[in-house]
Amino acid sequence: MANLINQELIKRAVSVINPKNLKNGLVADVGCALLSGNDKIYTGVCVGVNSNGYCAERVAIAKMITDGKEFVIKKIVTVWKDETGAVFAIPPCGHCRECIRETDEKNINTEVILDKNKTVRLRKLLPYFNWWKKQKYSPKAL
Repeated sequence: MANLINQELIKRAVSVINPKNLKNGLVADVGCALLSGNDKIYTGVCVGVNSNGYCAERVAIAKMITDGKEFVIKKIVTVWKDETGAVFAIPPCGHCRECIRETDEKNINTEVILDKNKTVRLRKLLPYFNWWKKQKYSPKAL
């Protein structure tokens, strides 16, 4: 069953890819699909223009929050298609990993799909997400 859900999410992420070259960058060459806490699927594409880019994951998350008033993500997948049409599942970048985590505390357990047969929990991609250790130091030692 999990493999069927993973395959469906990969299929949905691929379906939104529609690359377009713009003067200042390439958009929509990466797609994302996520399964929300209420079992709804939201999709997004990247908008990568200069420094004002948005990853596909953050677009899908924004859509989930805006359209569904939801914050919990059960599963998420991001895909890229090369010029031959080959599809690659790619893990979220560091900024997106942090965005997933910060959207809701429960999302530390979000399943990140790396392949139709392989997922990893977000907590494995952010091993020190809750590492805050008080340090003893003397201001004079600095």
